[in-house]
Amino acid sequence: MGIEVQEIKDVRKGVLIGGVCALLLVSTTFAGYKSQKVRMDPAGSYACHQKQGTLTIAADPYQTWEKLKTVFDLKELDQMGVIPVQVVLTNEGEETIVVQGSEIHLLDRKNRSIEGMTVDDVMRVVMGKSAPPTKSPTKSPLPFPLPGGHRGDLFEIETDLTNKSLGETRVTPKSTVGGFLYFRLPENQRDLSGYKVYVPEIRQLRSGESLLFFEIDLK
Repeated sequence: MGIEVQEIKDVRKGVLIGGVCALLLVSTTFAGYKSQKVRMDPAGSYACHQKQGTLTIAADPYQTWEKLKTVFDLKELDQMGVIPVQVVLTNEGEETIVVQGSEIHLLDRKNRSIEGMTVDDVMRVVMGKSAPPTKSPTKSPLPFPLPGGHRGDLFEIETDLTNKSLGETRVTPKSTVGGFLYFRLPENQRDLSGYKVYVPEIRQLRSGESLLFFEIDLK
């Protein structure tokens, strides 16, 4: 009986040490992450844009590591096939325009829809986890980063991705605003040529009137 108890203790100790080592590796891998500023010009100045009336929307995909690293200090996004797409809106009219970022998606070359990733989705990819965490995750005995409650550098990464993402956006008259959407293509492809960014609903804040949808060709 004493031998069995000792064996159980040894197994638990080994699991704990292994978990600590793995989490320390994660912390080391993402050490020193720094948020980088994003340049944003009027929507009409981007190669991929569409104008309807007084509203112009542009889409600028970050498909290569050379371009991606100018905004996100995350090699993992390139390696795991996550493509940030900057969406920029310029409102030259007199009414405030409202756009919901979560409703914007890609249309592939066969017009099939690809929904964007949430920041939690991107974080799971960054941490090497393809499946979402369970509703009741096992509590860690040590304060290391875990999905759903990142700390240290992982917290900085999650905060940066969130701050740069495009949520519900209000574009006031004579202004330009924007943010990023995150997509992942099948088999981690990174070529968006022939794809479209589809903006299904745009409305005026005061009247609630819906405007025409946008389909922005990616070259």
